[in-house]
Amino acid sequence: MTNQKNENKTLNNDIKEGKENFLEQQREQQIENTTSNISDTTNNVTNSIKEYQQTNNEILDKSIDTSNKYQQETNNTIQSIYNTYVELQKNFANTFQSVFSKFIDGTSKSYWNYFLNPQRYTDVYNNSNQNVTDNTVNTTRQINDVALASAETFNKSIEIAQKYYNEIAQNYLNFVNKIEKTYYNNH
Repeated sequence: MTNQKNENKTLNNDIKEGKENFLEQQREQQIENTTSNISDTTNNVTNSIKEYQQTNNEILDKSIDTSNKYQQETNNTIQSIYNTYVELQKNFANTFQSVFSKFIDGTSKSYWNYFLNPQRYTDVYNNSNQNVTDNTVNTTRQINDVALASAETFNKSIEIAQKYYNEIAQNYLNFVNKIEKTYYNNH
């Protein structure tokens, strides 16, 4: 009987040991499966974030390139307006100088030709003075008209550039929102 009790004890101990070994193996397998799942999920999240960042960087680069292009076009337009204005000022100065030299020439000739007749001298002076005044007014009016037209064109260019920039920014935001919705819908 003692022998049977010892055998039963040994058998119970073996069963207990087997059970503990089995449970230990189950725990290790669960830990290994959980670790593997966490590792896979981390890799998937990391890859998704990298793709999202790459897409955003591409969009940002395109937006920056487009913005730089519009800035360059604006700078070119401003430079063109400036060059046109300077050229008009040069033409105005040349015209004024030409008219003024004709006036001086006419005045000196009139002085010698009409020295004895002061009334004729006054008439010639008044006519010359009126011509200079009319030419100055006309030239100034033309310069103002060109400057006004150039300013309107520049303002329109700025409005168009602003409109396109706003559309690009809105498209970018829509795209980011779409990517965000797609990402959350898939996960």
